[in-house]
Amino acid sequence: MRAAALLLLAPALVAQAPVSPAEHLADAAVAFAQAEAAKLGGAHTFKIAQPPRVPVVRAGALTFEPSHLSKREPLGRFFVVVALKVDGEKVGMARVDLDGSWVGTVLRAKGDLARKTELSADQVESSPFEGVPPEGALTAIPEGQRLMRSVISGKILTRADLEPVPLVQSGDKVRLTATHDSLSITLDTTARSRGGLGDRVRLEAPGARRQVTAVITGPGEAKLQ
Repeated sequence: MRAAALLLLAPALVAQAPVSPAEHLADAAVAFAQAEAAKLGGAHTFKIAQPPRVPVVRAGALTFEPSHLSKREPLGRFFVVVALKVDGEKVGMARVDLDGSWVGTVLRAKGDLARKTELSADQVESSPFEGVPPEGALTAIPEGQRLMRSVISGKILTRADLEPVPLVQSGDKVRLTATHDSLSITLDTTARSRGGLGDRVRLEAPGARRQVTAVITGPGEAKLQ
């Protein structure tokens, strides 16, 4: 009878077993990785790559506060850095190793593309992908970019394949605008470096003793910031 009673109580005892600090630590790390991954788009899945270890700390209410990921894109093997707090006071750090994979669509070249090609919808195609894509894989065509190298048909395009389309070349005339409160001043300058939209470029005004740096806002246009 006693043995039968213990068997009946066993499931209830298991259900009521407290969650270990290591499990809480792992759950906090996975939740943080999911929140960071949500900013990147697509669907991510994570699993614990190695059971985490919780350092010995003083007695008190132990909580976990994830700080950052070891990689910008939580794919493949990476870890989450977590602060350990007792009664709200930081007492140490821990790391949780995870494996991440991604499900979404990436852009592939429809055919061989030459260097300096400005990407358009008829040159690329969306392709389903699951796993660990190349770092910086493109999911949409970026504006103001072109290929900095030739690529072959079927290649997954990445940010590393691109460079800004130059809107200003060294020696070009550039209309510089400087604004302060309600006052706006424009003057003609000469570029002493090259760049694309949003890049900083060195400019020289006629008769000026030194160059200034401004942000390119369009072809032959820049703004002092």
